[in-house]
Amino acid sequence: MIPVLAIALLAQTGRIAPVSDAARTPGFPAFLVKLKAAVGKRDAKALRKLTDEDVILGGFTEKDEKGWAKFALRWQVDDKQSEIWDILGDLLDLGFFRQAPGTLVSPYLAWKFPRDLDPAAHLVVLRDALPLRTKPDRNAPAAATLSFDVVRLIEPYRPQAAFEWIEVETLSGIHGFVQSVNVRSPLMPRAQFSERDGQWKLFVLDKGRF
Repeated sequence: MIPVLAIALLAQTGRIAPVSDAARTPGFPAFLVKLKAAVGKRDAKALRKLTDEDVILGGFTEKDEKGWAKFALRWQVDDKQSEIWDILGDLLDLGFFRQAPGTLVSPYLAWKFPRDLDPAAHLVVLRDALPLRTKPDRNAPAAATLSFDVVRLIEPYRPQAAFEWIEVETLSGIHGFVQSVNVRSPLMPRAQFSERDGQWKLFVLDKGRF
């Protein structure tokens, strides 16, 4: 749980700085090496070994489902074109936030998003010193410089190609455009990794709420 003071500070600054707790968590870096290899090869058998037998999956039905069989069916893990591989790759790139002893979660921006803001109406900038362009053009002047800012959506969000432009507004009211690759929705898929009997496993994978 995020302390109330931390939430208040996030709302005041309008920024969510990246978090990287993986390296200082015993046993987790070795687990990550195996997970990255499984994702890189899109290897369902390897992923199963790294996933808890009672894995929880959310976002497919109103009630969360449980177990590897349902997980494998819902995510179509035997299909190398399944979206799960891109989702896990994205989560790996975004790093891990220590939620509690023996528990790491990803992405940090979803778990740390301030509760007083509507996650469906905002995005989080992933970059430091990112120009907020006045027009949807990389050569357009910058209206402001963003550094891990929370920005408001002008139109409802939909997942887009990496370099498509999204119209946004800072919490202070500055209007402009950013490319999709540089932002993420706090409603994106998220995961929880837990240590059980000395072994790290993927314990929860939520599809997201777009």
